[in-house]
Amino acid sequence: MQERHCNKNCCTQQTTQNTVPGCVQQNCGQQSPKNACNLAYALYYQLDEITVAANDGIDLPLTAAESAGDFLSDGNQVQILQPGVYHISYRINIPAETTVTTTFALQANRQNVAGTERAIAKTGVDTPTTVTTETILTVCTPVSIRVISTAAVTIIGEEDEVLASLFIEQLA
Repeated sequence: MQERHCNKNCCTQQTTQNTVPGCVQQNCGQQSPKNACNLAYALYYQLDEITVAANDGIDLPLTAAESAGDFLSDGNQVQILQPGVYHISYRINIPAETTVTTTFALQANRQNVAGTERAIAKTGVDTPTTVTTETILTVCTPVSIRVISTAAVTIIGEEDEVLASLFIEQLA
């Protein structure tokens, strides 16, 4: 069995270094449909503290992974540059001693994405809480996405604790 290696530009088979059919080739001539070798992905997150104004985006200034050239991020929102079908999820971790009353939502071009709103009313004596949702979003032209809070919120965690994350994975 030949081992398949992928990167953003070309797919090759280890034994022959020939192009695997269906891969997008850079400087190789023809373009082929997207496949697992060239699908976009990104993971953005925030550590330690979240402070967000009402109806504003949660800052996600750190990048754990990102495919080159597919996204632009200013920390508050992410622009998806490539057309396709995307699986998008967000997660907000709220420590036990934190009081939070708000609704979190994923927005595309500053409009809530249906089904991504999550209301939370947590007191400081509750157990830790995780708010999470996911959706499938079809992108035909560049779109800006962000996770918002409908109320002003401050969440303080332990040092290096991931409090918020946004995962984007292109499916097709």
